[in-house]
Amino acid sequence: MKITIADWDPRPAARAAQAEALAAHAAAESSDLVLLPEMPLSPWLAHSPEPEAALWQQSVHDHEHGLDELGGLLGTAVAGSRPVLTPDGQSRNRAFLWQDGRIAAEPHEKAALPEEDGYWERRWYGAGAQQKAPLDWNGVRIGFAICTELWDWAHACRLARAGAEVLLVPRATPDLGSDIWISGARALAVRTGCYVLSSNLAGPAAAGFAFEGRSVAVDPDGELLAAADSTQPYATVPIDAGAAQAAKAAYPRYVFDRMENQRSAL
Repeated sequence: MKITIADWDPRPAARAAQAEALAAHAAAESSDLVLLPEMPLSPWLAHSPEPEAALWQQSVHDHEHGLDELGGLLGTAVAGSRPVLTPDGQSRNRAFLWQDGRIAAEPHEKAALPEEDGYWERRWYGAGAQQKAPLDWNGVRIGFAICTELWDWAHACRLARAGAEVLLVPRATPDLGSDIWISGARALAVRTGCYVLSSNLAGPAAAGFAFEGRSVAVDPDGELLAAADSTQPYATVPIDAGAAQAAKAAYPRYVFDRMENQRSAL
């Protein structure tokens, strides 16, 4: 299996050209799945501390219709996160897997919500239900962690122990002047024995506020497989489920798995 990571500019004016470029890349690399960033198909709303129901509803609409259009153009499965409204009217940030003209799975909702300049997420939507078990898809078992949840090792380790081989991390992170998110992805892979793939938003979001891009793919031993940048915003990497299974039985994961089993037995 091959999965594509992508730096993605969420501004509507940038969408058509980059969608065509991403589709060309995915076709050339025979990609099976394209991972998009966190809520990629509308402007980033959480830069404002004042939530607006109409803007959230418009973003929900943009993602519902935009995914069908983009997925059809890409000719692959598509994963990421999107804004939703629950049946009782609650706003959530929900992971998705789109395939063959429909949302095939939505196993996870973001629970770790920042509340600070540029990221007033807790004001815009509520914490949802995190994924309990990996998603079986095309011979691999997939777990989701949305943006800040990259640092939620308890969540990721639960998925890894349940058999996840790939962790998909759609995100929307700014330039912090360091490689902290790449380092975090590498550390998470070492801890869990999973492939960790993360796609990020790129480009300006508001006055004085921009996303850093730097989407990243890491193998189960923490080796950097690919990192996107402005000159090469897309990258496709092969996934070997057997490599992840072997890594999870190796140091340091088995040490912590043994500790967890001992705790559970008490």
